Amino acid sequence: MPTTEKTRSLTGRVVFQYFYDCGGDIELSKIPKEKLVLIERPKVKKVRVLAPRYEEVGLQPLEVNLGAKKIDGHDATVEGRIFPIGVIEIYLSIEFRKAGLDEVIKLVGIDEHTVKVEGKEMEFEKITGDFFTGLLKTIKPAIVSPYPAFEHPEIYTLIMITESDPKLNAQDFMKKYKKQTAGILRGEREWKKLSDKEAEDSLKFYLSYSDEDIVIVDWYSALMSGAVDYMGELERMIEFARIQLLELKTYDKLLDRRLEHAYGSLHTVFATPRIGIAWGRRGYGELTKAAGELAEWRIEVTDLVEDMRNILKFTGEWYLGRLYRISSERFRISDWLALVDKKLGQLQELYGMAMERIDVHRAATLEFLIVLLIVIEVILAIVLGIK
Repeated sequence: MPTTEKTRSLTGRVVFQYFYDCGGDIELSKIPKEKLVLIERPKVKKVRVLAPRYEEVGLQPLEVNLGAKKIDGHDATVEGRIFPIGVIEIYLSIEFRKAGLDEVIKLVGIDEHTVKVEGKEMEFEKITGDFFTGLLKTIKPAIVSPYPAFEHPEIYTLIMITESDPKLNAQDFMKKYKKQTAGILRGEREWKKLSDKEAEDSLKFYLSYSDEDIVIVDWYSALMSGAVDYMGELERMIEFARIQLLELKTYDKLLDRRLEHAYGSLHTVFATPRIGIAWGRRGYGELTKAAGELAEWRIEVTDLVEDMRNILKFTGEWYLGRLYRISSERFRISDWLALVDKKLGQLQELYGMAMERIDVHRAATLEFLIVLLIVIEVILAIVLGIK
């Protein structure tokens, strides 16, 4: 793995994952499948004793073949993965064979600069963005419960090593070639200059089921080596965590917009006198409208967040569950959940304030009607007495 060892070579692939929010849930049954080249994957036969088993609920994607591209001289295959939760993943894969460390690091960082595609210079993100736009246009009829989409994709890179010569085991990545491994994860060509602390941070979250396989999860990329037959399952766990992160960022942005609108609406209404008669008042009408919107938004976002929380349910598979948990910890998903929950609480408080003001108006109106009835009754009594 170090550049001084000329016999060291790596074989595998680098996968660039771009996750896009679609602005609504996707009903897979409504997708015009005749317009897409679907990918049918055979079920993997699990023959290894250590093979992980898990049950996945509610997030099986529809996989689509989007063709191939020549990017800076590399052959890249492109797939689309359509998730019912309202996410499209553009999955761009480039293989490398018997490559040295510097070659792999260079390939990992290819998405950080302008690349040449079919003779044209363009940003890497434009390649995936064009694929997403085309796929979104095709599946548009299947999008339900729309909301403002999150504009920026969630980006992640997977480095999947299937062969190494001489063979690398799990401890080689963690100890013997610690800085080189950190260099691959960070796409850092000057990996020798990395501090020990930085290298340790990049390798902090990892799992190793046997001496021959390892999964290391960093901020912007993950490295997998060994367990070739089961890399797809390991990859899927990290993929689900990234989808959760994207959706939490989407809901956070959506809540910001809802709260801003709610504050604006309620500020105008609360500026009016606190006590008044309900009927015929413009402020009361605006208040009831704002309260109705707040209730609707609260239910809408709560449902979205609960769907996102329940992306996976594990039944007895501790290893993949652990990988999912360390991925969630690395991506600070619990912090995003706490932030979204806090804003949901603010939305609830605003709804409570609006309903309190509505109750005040209703009570004032009821008091006015009672007084009015008493006055009418007194007047009638006086008139009848005079007659």
